[in-house]
Amino acid sequence: MKTERLEELQQSINALRSIDPEEGAALIGEIWRLRTAQTGKELEISYLKAGHDRLKAELDRMSEANRLLQAENDQLKSTHGLPTCDLENRWSNCAVRMRKRRELDNNAKHVNGNCNGRRGLANSLFKTSTTHKTHPSR
Repeated sequence: MKTERLEELQQSINALRSIDPEEGAALIGEIWRLRTAQTGKELEISYLKAGHDRLKAELDRMSEANRLLQAENDQLKSTHGLPTCDLENRWSNCAVRMRKRRELDNNAKHVNGNCNGRRGLANSLFKTSTTHKTHPSR
């Protein structure tokens, strides 16, 4: 029903004039249409709120998992002392390679871009590996 027609019906009712049965039926139909639309919107809002709550819970779980992984990563970084890779902006195999290169340069085993051969490089990598270090108590 158009707004103008609803305003005319409201004026008739306010003036205590009677309305014919067709107008009354149209008015009742409009009321039910609006109630149905309102109920549909309420259901949509309820569904969206439930989805929001579900997504919020998922975000909270993922944030906590991320926090735990970052803490583990920070612990590993502090334990192993790996340098960061400026190109990749993260801890990676590249960072490990950079560290090993620096150690080779600092030990003067890396001369003019050439290593002492495969055996010298393998030994220095073996010595710098954290899994093969001997304990001070041995």
